[in-house]
Amino acid sequence: MLGCTLIAKRSTRPFRNSVAWLESSVTLPILGNLMIILSDNRTVSFLGHYIYFIGIDIVLFALVNFTNQYCAGTGDGTQKPTVMYVMLGADMVQMMLNPLLGHAFDIKKAPNDTGAYYTLVIHAGQIVHRLVDHGILACVVLIIFLVSIQTPKIYRERFTVILGALIAVCVMQTYYVFTESSYDRPVIGYAFFGMVIFYFAVIYRPLRLLDQMLSNIISDLSDAFYVFDPNGKCIWANEQGCKLVGFTGKNYEDINSGLIKLFGKPNDNDNHIGKKTVGEGDDVRFYLLDEKQVTGSSGKRNGSYLRIQDVTDEEREIKALDEQIGQISQEAYKDSLTGVGNKNAYNNKIGEINEQIENGLTDFAVVMVDMNNLKRINDEYGHKAGDLYIKGCCYLICEAFKHSPVFRIGGDEFVAILRGQDFERRFQNLQDLRDSFDDAMENAEEDPWLRYSASVGMAEHGSDDNSFELVFKRADRAMYEEKKLFKALHGSYR
Repeated sequence: MLGCTLIAKRSTRPFRNSVAWLESSVTLPILGNLMIILSDNRTVSFLGHYIYFIGIDIVLFALVNFTNQYCAGTGDGTQKPTVMYVMLGADMVQMMLNPLLGHAFDIKKAPNDTGAYYTLVIHAGQIVHRLVDHGILACVVLIIFLVSIQTPKIYRERFTVILGALIAVCVMQTYYVFTESSYDRPVIGYAFFGMVIFYFAVIYRPLRLLDQMLSNIISDLSDAFYVFDPNGKCIWANEQGCKLVGFTGKNYEDINSGLIKLFGKPNDNDNHIGKKTVGEGDDVRFYLLDEKQVTGSSGKRNGSYLRIQDVTDEEREIKALDEQIGQISQEAYKDSLTGVGNKNAYNNKIGEINEQIENGLTDFAVVMVDMNNLKRINDEYGHKAGDLYIKGCCYLICEAFKHSPVFRIGGDEFVAILRGQDFERRFQNLQDLRDSFDDAMENAEEDPWLRYSASVGMAEHGSDDNSFELVFKRADRAMYEEKKLFKALHGSYR
């Protein structure tokens, strides 16, 4: 049992801690049993009975914990069987109070031919102890029985064998209770059951034959290939699949974390084909993921497989071609005076954002900017001065929102769409923009066409906004309110 404990503790299986606890706890009733059957001293035998009975409670503690995790299939034990723990804890307390109260058991000298020097004298507390332990054993048997029926065939074998071993232990224990036989027989059953748990939870892995068949068929593929059980756990991967995630172990379940690290969580669709990008810059690679669900004749999901193809070379060729085409078409979407996006680019962006809103995009804001005094600059100083005025205003806008696209949608109108870092700092950046316009306008030493001024309004996407246009309208209204204040202070040239 101690050897199994050490091996389980060093295992990579998700149940290693619960298995190690169960294996180590079995040593307690074994130790108590040895003290009972090997000693002719009353004190040692009496202490052996305590170690035996309390050890049985600890074994059940560990068995309940193991069952809770192993049968759930998660390994995290998030739903604790608190009632069972409380019952076992209370039973341990009442057994430990026996030296003071004498309510649970006593021992008496037995005939030499019984095989035990001292035998048990049962009191009420011992009956409670047996009822609690046997009741919890019955619950564990029922849980494993139900799981063995509901689990996929791939795992049914291990649950069935564990159930059979547990029932055998229960039968041996019941036989001991009613016949008052020697302690060594049920203890042998505990040790046997501990070995079964150790093998199926730590050593055993299903589909060994399938591993061999699939490896012969698929190992020569240049693509990475993975097979998953109905719960989404990887049970097999070819050599290319192991290399892709950097896997060198023997427990294929560890591949899941490597796949999630590279490509994110799996898609919820039954069948899915999609492209994923991994890395940045010159190290970027492109992969095509083809995931298929496998169902049986009854329509029940039996598992799935994932094929990953490296399409980096093809994507780079496409990207190079796109860049050539993009250089030609880029001018069609650029404002010729300022270099920012023009109305065509803005309309395309609106369509892109509306599509993203349908897919759950929420974090973005729209900033509407309308220049002040442009007509006055054009009328009094000429259109060249007006162009300088437009460029200067645009520069201040781009400086305030360095990480966001800016569009010139009219002669004196600009729109910035804030995402990411600019969205997080939207209020500070907006204030910085207003301060820049105020400083420029108040600088009396500059030429009039360099004293930039504009009215600014911002609006954020809200939970009720199902389109970009709704956010834009609020930003436009906010800009208009600021424009009215500007005209009230400085008058209207028009």
